[in-house]
Amino acid sequence: MESQPHVLVVDDDLDMLTVVRAALEPEGYRVTVATSGHEAIDVLRQERPDAILFDFWMPEMRGDEFVAEVWRVCSAPPPLIACSADPDFMDWDARSSGVRLALSKPFDIAVLLETVAKALEGSQAPPPSRRHVSLRAASS
Repeated sequence: MESQPHVLVVDDDLDMLTVVRAALEPEGYRVTVATSGHEAIDVLRQERPDAILFDFWMPEMRGDEFVAEVWRVCSAPPPLIACSADPDFMDWDARSSGVRLALSKPFDIAVLLETVAKALEGSQAPPPSRRHVSLRAASS
């Protein structure tokens, strides 16, 4: 039996975590949720998901800070998907951080599923010095 793709979802909004879990689990994903960047880093110290979907604007740790912590914990992080309701959230240097895709809130469930599937295509992220990431903002 093939194992389920594992997605770590990081968001301080409990409703968002519920919606994303409710969308991904019926599609065959195993979902772990974390309500903060610190909690997600603790998860990463224990297990490696196949992808990480994270809210860029969290109170305790902003998205770029979270990505830096992910790189400290994982020498080859899983695909990273940044998410935010702020249309300008990707102004930071995502190309050099390993973020593969961006998802704009609010999003359509079909767009969420397409974005996660796209993130899981291929293998682990290459080392930072060789990474070329193309970002696309998905909208409903």
